[in-house]
Amino acid sequence: MKIAYTHLVKHIKEIPGIDEVSEKLFQLGHEHEIDNMIFDMELTPNRGDCLSVNGLLRDLRLFYEVNSTPKTYNQKIDPLQLNFINNARNDCKKISFLKIVIDDIPSSYNQALNSYFEELGNKKINFFTDISNYVSYETGQPTHCYDQTKLDDKLILEYVDGSHELETLVDKNIKLSGSNLVFKNKGNHIINLAGVIGGKETGCDKKTKTVIVECAHFNPEAIIGKSVKYDIYSEAAHKFERSTDPNCHDYVLRRFLQIVQEHTAIKEV
Repeated sequence: MKIAYTHLVKHIKEIPGIDEVSEKLFQLGHEHEIDNMIFDMELTPNRGDCLSVNGLLRDLRLFYEVNSTPKTYNQKIDPLQLNFINNARNDCKKISFLKIVIDDIPSSYNQALNSYFEELGNKKINFFTDISNYVSYETGQPTHCYDQTKLDDKLILEYVDGSHELETLVDKNIKLSGSNLVFKNKGNHIINLAGVIGGKETGCDKKTKTVIVECAHFNPEAIIGKSVKYDIYSEAAHKFERSTDPNCHDYVLRRFLQIVQEHTAIKEV
């Protein structure tokens, strides 16, 4: 995982140089290389909690005074009436959903969000997907965004066996085989390979103004090997394979909302 030096040091009071931060990371056991002010982290599988800016800052508190208290949305969030059926509770014991309706899609991003793309060379996709990727980078918890207007009135999480096809968000058709954990719609059609990649059918685009944000905790064993099997680069799978915090959902979704609120008016939550 790549972490920008500037995204770490802006939260450290002492403002140490990149070589000093690198030394401290090595002392913490976090192997990495430095490429153009970017830490390319090689974390051991048991340290999935450090696959984020916040995770590394937590460890760096051993050496520095760290001030990392990102703003979060503090208004009431009403319960979402979503027809969701979880038929895989053993491998997804906690999952949260959030509906967001915005007024307008912003034409530009603020400095913090834009820096994520500029400094790391990441490609902007669309407003909600961009925030989802940034929140994962900052907190370590992946989220998935569905365009609410493309969903029907039912969402099912369950295992499927045998041969199935999925057109992914990156315009790649994959043929599922064996047993896979997936999300399906009312018509029993697969719309998301859980924890790995979403389907194009319900994905957000540059016109999306109403979104359903999924925030889940998956059993790593349900995700391990899927990105390799289907030849998909998936930052989300990389994190889910190493386990995520099942108790972070409220914070992550409120952080997501805060970033949306900083860019446009929210009509409905």
